[in-house]
Amino acid sequence: MAKLKPRARLIRTIGDKLISGPEAAIIELVKNSYDADSPSVEISIDPPSESHSGKIIVKDFGHGMTYDNILNDWLEPATDTKTKNTLSKSGKRTVLGAKGVGRFASASLGKKIKLTSTARLHSGYEKSSLKLDWSIFESNTYLDDIDIDINRTEVSSADNTGVSIEITELSTIWDEKKVRKLVRELRRLATPQHDETAQFDIYLDLKHFSKGNPAPYNFNGPQLLFETNRIAEVIEDSNADNTKKTSNTLITPYRISKESDYHLQGSFDADGKFTGTFTIVRGDNLPIPLNLDAPPLEIGELPCGPIGVDLRLYDLEKESIEKLLERMGLNFSDFGLRNARAMISENTGIGIYRTGFRIRPYGEPDNDWLKLENRRVQNPSKRIGHGQISGTINVGSESESNLIERSSREGLETNSAFERLVTLITNVLLKIEQKRFDFRAKAGISRKPVKRIEKARELSSLDSITRAVRNLPEEAQKPLLLKIEKESQILTKTLDEIEAYQRLLESRAALGMVVAQVVHDGRTYLEPINSSAKSIIKNAPYVLEDSPKGELVRKFYPTYGQAVLDGSKGLSSLFKSLDPISGRRRGRPVEFSAIESINNTLNLLAEALIMSSVNVELEVDEHLKLYGYPGDLQSAMVNIIHNAIHWLKSTENNKKIVEISSKVEGDMAKISISNNGPLIDEQDQNAIFDAGFSLKSDGHGLGLSIAKEACKNSNGDLSLDEDSIDTCFVITYPISQ
Repeated sequence: MAKLKPRARLIRTIGDKLISGPEAAIIELVKNSYDADSPSVEISIDPPSESHSGKIIVKDFGHGMTYDNILNDWLEPATDTKTKNTLSKSGKRTVLGAKGVGRFASASLGKKIKLTSTARLHSGYEKSSLKLDWSIFESNTYLDDIDIDINRTEVSSADNTGVSIEITELSTIWDEKKVRKLVRELRRLATPQHDETAQFDIYLDLKHFSKGNPAPYNFNGPQLLFETNRIAEVIEDSNADNTKKTSNTLITPYRISKESDYHLQGSFDADGKFTGTFTIVRGDNLPIPLNLDAPPLEIGELPCGPIGVDLRLYDLEKESIEKLLERMGLNFSDFGLRNARAMISENTGIGIYRTGFRIRPYGEPDNDWLKLENRRVQNPSKRIGHGQISGTINVGSESESNLIERSSREGLETNSAFERLVTLITNVLLKIEQKRFDFRAKAGISRKPVKRIEKARELSSLDSITRAVRNLPEEAQKPLLLKIEKESQILTKTLDEIEAYQRLLESRAALGMVVAQVVHDGRTYLEPINSSAKSIIKNAPYVLEDSPKGELVRKFYPTYGQAVLDGSKGLSSLFKSLDPISGRRRGRPVEFSAIESINNTLNLLAEALIMSSVNVELEVDEHLKLYGYPGDLQSAMVNIIHNAIHWLKSTENNKKIVEISSKVEGDMAKISISNNGPLIDEQDQNAIFDAGFSLKSDGHGLGLSIAKEACKNSNGDLSLDEDSIDTCFVITYPISQ
C-alpha cells in the first residue's frame, strides 16, 4: 500500500510561501503568545547593519513549552492540539490558532530561528532551546530525514516562564513605510479589553532605528511610535491608565470609535434575528430599539452563528466634524478640516473579530468588504460610505459560525456563511440609513443658507455712491444727492413690499410643511392600526380553535391590540398638538391668571416630570393677569417643557431643573422657561422654529413651530434667549389692562 511522503520543502510552502506578508507572520506569533496565556508580548526589530544581518525577537510571558511540547506539538505541522483544546491552559482564553501552521510563519521573516522556552515541570522548571535553519527545507530530502537541534535542561528556579523566538538573517527590508504598516496592523489587532483578567498588551521596541543608520533604516523608530501613539492618546480619553501612557513601546489602540454621530449596537442570534439599538448621538443621544426578523436560510446555505455588532457612523460636513471633535474634547482649529477628516478616515473600516482579535484584512481603511462605496454611488445622500463607518463585528469559532479563515491568514473563505454575514449586516444598515436620512432632513443638515434681506437694505442706502458724490464740487453735489435720496427711498419701499410678500410666502410654506408633516406622521400611526385590524379580522375564526393555528393566533392577539393602542395614542397626541393652530372659533379672548394656567400645564406633565426626575422651580408673580386664550399659553408651555424633559433625559445630569419665571415690560409679560440640559448649537438657533426641524430621534419637528403660532394667536410671541447660560425660551404675552 502506497503512502504520501512529504518532502522537506513542504515546510517552506506552508510557511513563508503561504503567509501573505511579514506583518501577517508577526501577528501569527503574537496570537501564539495570546494562546499561551501571556499578559503581553514584546516585539523588537533590529535592522541589518555592518556587524549583523538583522534580528527580530518576539517574547512572551505565558506558560511556556516543555521539551515534549516542542517535540510533539510545535514541530508537528498541522497539529490538531488547538482544535481539540479550544481553551488555553488557564481556561480563561479561547485559543486563536487551530490549523497548526502559524508557527512556521517565522520562515517568512528570516532564514534562521532560535526558540527558547521556560516552563514549569513538576517541582522545578525546564528550559528548552531549538535552533533551525529554514534553508535546509529547500532541499529535495524528505521531512523525516532532517535532524533539528533541540536540547533541554532542568533548573530549580526561573525569573518567569514564557517563550522567546529570535529570528536572524532577515528576509524583509524594514524601511519606514513597512514599519508604519506593522504599527498600524498591531494597533488594529485587538479590540479594547473590557475584561481585565484577559488583558493582553503589545509592545514594539524600535530603538535600533535611528537617523544615523544607513538607508533605508535611517529614521527615528521611537519617535515614529511616539507620534502615532500620541494621536491615539489624544483621541483616547484622559482617564486611561497613566502607567501605560508613559511606556515608549506600548502599542496604543485607536479609540475614536468612542465618539460618533450615530451608534448601532446589538446582536444577531444563531438564526439571524437582530436585537439592538440605534442612537443618534448628535441628536438626543437616546437609544432607539431596533429589531429585525431573520431572513430564511436558502437551500444549502450555512448559518453564520451568533454575531455581535458595534458600529459608529460619521457625518463629514464641516459643521458635523466640528461638533464631533467638540464632543471628544478637542479643538477643531488645532486640526483643520483636512486633518480632522484624515483622522476619521484612519479609523474607519468595519473589523471582523474572533475572541477579541481582528481577522485581517477586515477593518482596514482600504478594505471595503461590505461593498459600501458601490451602494453609495446609487444614492450618495442616503447611503453610508466606507469612509463614514467604523466598528466591530464579533463572530464565533469556526465550528460555531462556519466562517473559516484562509490558511494565508488573509480573510475568510467566501462560503455561504460569509455571504449570509454580509446580507445580515447590509439589512441592518438599510434600516439605520433611513433613520439617519430622516434625522438629517429634519435637522436641516446640509441645508442651504436662508437668504436674508438685511444685506439688500444696507445696499439700498447707496452710502458708497453718496460718499463719492461728496468729493465733487459743492455746486454739483446738490442735484445728485437729491436724486440719490429719491432712488434710495424707492428701493427701500420696494424692499418693504418684497419683505412683506416673503413673510406671506414663508407663512404659507410653514403651513404647507405642517400639513405635509401631519400627513406623514398620520400615515405612520395609521399603518400599524390598519395592519393589526386586518390581522384581527382575518384570524378571528381561529381564536377559539384548539389547534396549532389557534394557539399561534392567541399568542399574537395582544400584540395586535398594543399596535392599535400605540397608533391611536400617536394620533391623539398629534391632533392635540395641532389644536392651537386649527383655526376653529374659540370665542373672545379673556383675562386669566398666569400662575393658574402654568400650574395646569405642570399638572398635565406631572407624571413625565416625576418619571424623568426633573424638578420645577417656579418664580411667577401670583397676581399676574394675562389677556388672550389660556389654551394658547398652555399649548406653548406644554411643548416647551415636554422638549425640556426629553433633552434633560439625554444627559447624565443628576440635578435636572426646569425654571419658570416672569416679569412685566410695558403692556407685555415675559415668561421665561429654562432648563440646565444641553445647549442649542448656534448654527441651529435660527432653524428651531421651522416646521419640520427636529433633533429628536422620533420627533416630528412641529412642537416649537406650533408653540410659536399659538403665542401669536394671542398677539404674543415665542423666542430663544441666546444670551442665557442655560437653554431658555421666552414667551411674550399681553397682560390684562
